[in-house]
Amino acid sequence: MSREWKKINSKLIYSNPWIKLHEDSVFRPDGKEGIYAFLEKQAGNFIIAQDKDNFVYLINEYRYPLQKNILQLPAGVIDNGNILEQAQKELREETGITAEKWERLGGFYVAPGHETTYINIFLATELNLAGLKTDYQENDEVIQEVIKMSVSKLKKMILDEKIECGLTLAALNLFFLRYKDEFLPQTSDNTE
Repeated sequence: MSREWKKINSKLIYSNPWIKLHEDSVFRPDGKEGIYAFLEKQAGNFIIAQDKDNFVYLINEYRYPLQKNILQLPAGVIDNGNILEQAQKELREETGITAEKWERLGGFYVAPGHETTYINIFLATELNLAGLKTDYQENDEVIQEVIKMSVSKLKKMILDEKIECGLTLAALNLFFLRYKDEFLPQTSDNTE
């Protein structure tokens, strides 16, 4: 017996400019009939802005669903097809920072069991900090401040569960794995 999902039909349960909720009638992999609901959202970008001294810039933003402020990387949805332009726009809007050098580090699906959202991770370097402020944010954003943080402090905050945004954690994990030799003290022990 082949284990696969088979769609019988699909209906749009709810839609607004930001999300769509779908409910599909399906045959499940066990052959039984059922339903599968999932959320469709626009792809997005998360940006790691790193200055010449290896400090990373985060934002402290009020998040309505949580009813509290959390620390996270600058981020936003992709409104058009050019993901790099959208990443540059979000960094500028949320922090006032611009960057000369951009590198896409990778990407991932947020929650593939119930959501279609794909996130791109960018590293922005050679920063221009002259416009650093939160005055450019969009109407629905409540960014309290931009925070400059050393990599060692950032790692400690992650371990102390002070960084609670899962997408920020995933983005930083990719960043740390890619550039681990630049942030770890050199030792004579070559074991992993």
